[in-house]
Amino acid sequence: MQGILHLNPPAERVYHARRAHRKSRAGCTKCKQRRVKCDEAKPHCLRCQKLGYDCSYDASPGRDIVAVSSPNSQAYCLSLDVVSSKIKELLQIDSKNSLPHIMQALHHFRELANPALGPKRDQEIMQGKIIRLGFDSPFLMHTIIAAATSHIHHSAPEKSTYALMETYHWQQAITQYSRALTTIGPDNTDSLISTCLLMTIRSFALEEYNPLGSFVFSDDMASLNWLSLQAGLRFLIYATRGWQGGSMWWEVFNKADNSKIQFFDDESAGRGGMDPELADLCGIDETTTAETNPYHAPVRMLTGVLALERGMKSFGAYAGLMGRLLPDFFEKLMQKDPPALVILSWWLALMHGTELWWVQTRARSEIAAICWYLGSDEDVVRRLEFPAACVGEITFIH
Repeated sequence: MQGILHLNPPAERVYHARRAHRKSRAGCTKCKQRRVKCDEAKPHCLRCQKLGYDCSYDASPGRDIVAVSSPNSQAYCLSLDVVSSKIKELLQIDSKNSLPHIMQALHHFRELANPALGPKRDQEIMQGKIIRLGFDSPFLMHTIIAAATSHIHHSAPEKSTYALMETYHWQQAITQYSRALTTIGPDNTDSLISTCLLMTIRSFALEEYNPLGSFVFSDDMASLNWLSLQAGLRFLIYATRGWQGGSMWWEVFNKADNSKIQFFDDESAGRGGMDPELADLCGIDETTTAETNPYHAPVRMLTGVLALERGMKSFGAYAGLMGRLLPDFFEKLMQKDPPALVILSWWLALMHGTELWWVQTRARSEIAAICWYLGSDEDVVRRLEFPAACVGEITFIH
């Protein structure tokens, strides 16, 4: 028709299928952080080698268990089969019934939040490394399973299966760890340190609030094992000092800033920088040294940690304090010497403030016991009021 503009219909758009490609999820940590493609060369990818970056991989048998999206996938089944076989061989397990619980414990450990290791990403990397070490160190694998099972049992105490499993793996871990300590070298430094740190859970955790079960009401040296075992890390760090530069824990131990290191290493005489009331209670004057007074170093270190931000962020400093104390202080504790008990109660209050599940009951029980034991000494008890103000949540006497 004349006068009408005829428009040709638009040509149909042709779509070309995108070239299929595999999205890598097994690249190195550095390439993932930089969001670049990784060639996944082992032990170090070519990109990191070229740029001079520290290259490491976050994949592990333990990681494979939790990384697969679908439990029905073939990859998931294969990973479970591989890990199950490795676990059976490593721990010499005959019973098939225990394997599902062990696999659950590994999964639980991999997902368990541990702020002591730093931000979430750092936690995941360290926990992945610990699991990889466990596949080469039976004593560490027993410790990983025991620690994870302890938390599962703590969360669901009615499940007796986990109580038995927890006891068994802690026994195996302690026995094999003690044997491994007789031969310390660069090959087992990381496994030994990892085990020592995880065993803190076993020694410190207390199932029920029970002040009357405290060491202050006992003459048995073993009643203070939950605390004296903290000093085991000091021995281990000293014994492995020649290989720590290559340890995965080296960076963790050296993350503390200079202000935290100073109060640990300050051995100068006098009471400078100390809490004045604590210094008075412990008989510290301007001429006192660590050699002449067993409370000199503990009071200085405690004053230092009291100045730090409260809570989980300062857990490393709190744990480091008791790990550095010498036997003469522990001897004063066993003698029920009031200054030693006051120092311990302040430290326990700070630990309580971290809100770690394995700390709470022990801290409350021991602080209440100390208050009961020193109840007739008004001057000493007055100094015990500070932890309650510091933490704000501890009820000393129930």
